Amino acid sequence: MKEQKLDKLSDKDIVLYALYLLGGWQKRVHTEDIALKCYQVAPSKFSWVKYPEYPDLAPARFALEAAKKPKYGALVKGESERKRTVKSVGGWILTAEGIKWIKVNKPRIEQYLGEHRPIGDRLAADRKLKELLKSVAFKKFREYGEEAEISHAEFAESIVCTVNTRAEVLNARLEQLYSVAEELKKEEVKNYVNSCRKKFALLLGEKGGERNAKR
Repeated sequence: MKEQKLDKLSDKDIVLYALYLLGGWQKRVHTEDIALKCYQVAPSKFSWVKYPEYPDLAPARFALEAAKKPKYGALVKGESERKRTVKSVGGWILTAEGIKWIKVNKPRIEQYLGEHRPIGDRLAADRKLKELLKSVAFKKFREYGEEAEISHAEFAESIVCTVNTRAEVLNARLEQLYSVAEELKKEEVKNYVNSCRKKFALLLGEKGGERNAKR
């Protein structure tokens, strides 16, 4: 009976749900942790064939790579740790669109998998937001909006970085902050992130500007 229920769910459904359960709305999660969680909630779909007592990484990785593509909604951001380079931090995080997808599809998925308590450090997320809210840059944005004159140093400080932080790390911090704001329904924070992506597009590189244009 349970096998028939699992047939109602795609690998993508289970992988995105597993990422959410592991706190992927606020932080990057290792591919192997996601694969293990998939195995725990749906072992028959995420195990080896000959040795079903072992979790299979492949279907989880393939589903994550697919969910990352724009044609499938760009629901996650990240890459396999095997592809990790100086310019990529590895691991996976839900995008704002991914969080919206979870909110819509979570009840359907839990019909077949049952309810599971997500691992998410709400206190840590709240701390991130408090650090932002008390920053000089955010206070300027709150008062002047898009016209706020925010320096590179003030922008970097607002996301707990420095003027020497690499562009890929800045982009990752903004993506993480946006995802947290989406989950916690903080529209003003989302507006700040989008404003910074426009204002500091050159600093963030082309990818930062392109992402902003798609919001």
